[in-house]
Amino acid sequence: MRVLFVFPDLASTITNYTGVLSYGVASLAAVLRRDGHEVELLHLVEASAAEEFQDRVRAARPDLVAFSANSHYARRLRAWAAWARAASDAPAAVGGIHATLAPEDVATIPEVDFVCVGEGEDALSELCRALERGTDPGAIPNLWVRRGTEFTRNAPRPVQHDLDALPDPDLSVFDVQHLYPVRQGTFTYLMSRGCAYGCTYCCVHTLRRIAPRRGRYWRFLSPQRAADQLARLIARHSPEARDVSFVDAILYPDREWLAAFAPLYRRRVGLPFSCNMRADLIDGPSAALLREMGCRIVRLGVESGDERMTRDVLRRSLDIEDIRRAFAVLREHGIQRWSYNMVGLPTETLRTALKTVRLNAQIDPDLALAFIFYPYPGTELHRLCGTSGYLTEREFDHYQVDVAIRMPQFARPDILFVHRFFRRLVRVYGFSRRLPAGLRDAWMSALDVLLAGPLFPRRALLGAREGYRKLRHRTGELLVRRAPALYRLLGGRAPAWRVGDDRGGVVAG
Repeated sequence: MRVLFVFPDLASTITNYTGVLSYGVASLAAVLRRDGHEVELLHLVEASAAEEFQDRVRAARPDLVAFSANSHYARRLRAWAAWARAASDAPAAVGGIHATLAPEDVATIPEVDFVCVGEGEDALSELCRALERGTDPGAIPNLWVRRGTEFTRNAPRPVQHDLDALPDPDLSVFDVQHLYPVRQGTFTYLMSRGCAYGCTYCCVHTLRRIAPRRGRYWRFLSPQRAADQLARLIARHSPEARDVSFVDAILYPDREWLAAFAPLYRRRVGLPFSCNMRADLIDGPSAALLREMGCRIVRLGVESGDERMTRDVLRRSLDIEDIRRAFAVLREHGIQRWSYNMVGLPTETLRTALKTVRLNAQIDPDLALAFIFYPYPGTELHRLCGTSGYLTEREFDHYQVDVAIRMPQFARPDILFVHRFFRRLVRVYGFSRRLPAGLRDAWMSALDVLLAGPLFPRRALLGAREGYRKLRHRTGELLVRRAPALYRLLGGRAPAWRVGDDRGGVVAG
């Protein structure tokens, strides 16, 4: 049978954006093709009108439409499902993180026939087999199955414990050469599922409760399988890659795994790489091994510079001193440090957010990245936002666009001010490093008073910044379409190529 995956991957504020890989979709595609089914992908990287969307669905002639649902697109999913049903009589299944965390919400969409709660490889394989044979899929574990206006809610099955048993992800469903990171020379790779920690802004603690398991929820490919698979995927899909970005929550589960993986990676792949790490896992020996492997950049979650926020609200089980030490160790070993930070956290204030700026100025990252808090359904912080009256109907493509919650003590314009000017603020606070030790705290305290004071023109500066951002983005998009050579000459971040020739998406298969 023919299965059409629909993967929304919108980034309306990123100029010349052409999408990224989804290893979840690629894994599902690999399993279905192994089973003998035909697979295509509708990769939505730009907003599509109903007619355009429906034309792509009709062209695919699907027997099943399978949506990958992200909470950023929860409300738009309703329109896409209706458009798909208008274009095809094929049943619709919805999986992905939003379907797992908020299945009741997905089940209210009239055009949805199946909701996959949890990992989908086995469930989707069994669903396609049942539909192809004309048998009843009503008892398939992990699936909610529509019966008229109600759903049969089947219990979840254990998660896939042995990731080595899965086939290589089938990246050929994507137009890999024209994805946003690949066009910049970067191949992204994922070799794990889950995480060992339970930060309240993340969904992992909820996923662990939902899914039965025989062992740890945080699972990795074996070192040999990971190195071999990565080498195969690069050779097959991105032979011109100049570096690798590991997008796992944390690069490795333990020192033993890393020690086994390091020589395999150097021998089989050998490209410089970047990765995500956790501050309390960084020490001299681990940093030395990362450097020896070819690690150029480590991305570390700082999130907040306030101890109470880190401990009581985010529950990261991480001390501020762990963060300071990790950045110092990485600097000693010549590895670039990127900090990930959040602004607009529940219960946060402007003064609290400035503590995050201050901490970044002290640890001196090579790149300080700020993201606006987004209340993902199923997380502890979503529940906190609900009980505190912070939730709104706002929905944005990703967590760089705008503020999705409303807090009386930290107004939206102030959150956006800190977010939009984050790196500039870090540089201003960082001037303290040039001052005598006795004046550094005084400089930062004076900045706190000035920036948070009622006379500082935060809203005026924000208005000017927003106008500039919009003008720059629109000009960049115009150049991408009308004068790509000029776009590249002016320093465009990636070659000027737009997926689907301005049609808002691409069907690959």
